[in-house]
Amino acid sequence: MPVLGFNITKIEMNKEGMGTVSGQVEVRLSPRVTDMRLGEIRTPTGKMNGIEVVFRYEVEYNPRIAVGAIEGVILYVPPQKDKIDEILNLWDDEKKMESFTFAEIVNFITKEVSPLLMVISKEMRLPYHVPIPRVEVKQQP
Repeated sequence: MPVLGFNITKIEMNKEGMGTVSGQVEVRLSPRVTDMRLGEIRTPTGKMNGIEVVFRYEVEYNPRIAVGAIEGVILYVPPQKDKIDEILNLWDDEKKMESFTFAEIVNFITKEVSPLLMVISKEMRLPYHVPIPRVEVKQQP
């Protein structure tokens, strides 16, 4: 598995305006990688090197009823362990990463953050960031 560790370091959600909103509400999610550095994890078989990926997952509602973010760190181990230096050098030089690596990281972060966003949305009485399945009754002709 390419991700061996996941830690949330900060959660913030601010509700703006107390009135009710009518009409459709859009929720925009913006995952961002803010930093990458060499990291290691201790396992029963010894130390393992990986890449610490610092992220910020921003949540914005339109109309602007709330705004928030979740920050954290994951320990990413690429499928080819010899690519660690290549990934970090590309990040240090250009603040970029390969699309495959970015997709793996963002997919993992989204999978971990989404349930937390559901709980926060429920507690703050905000619309969910994903549609919830609903049962509809249709009239028979």
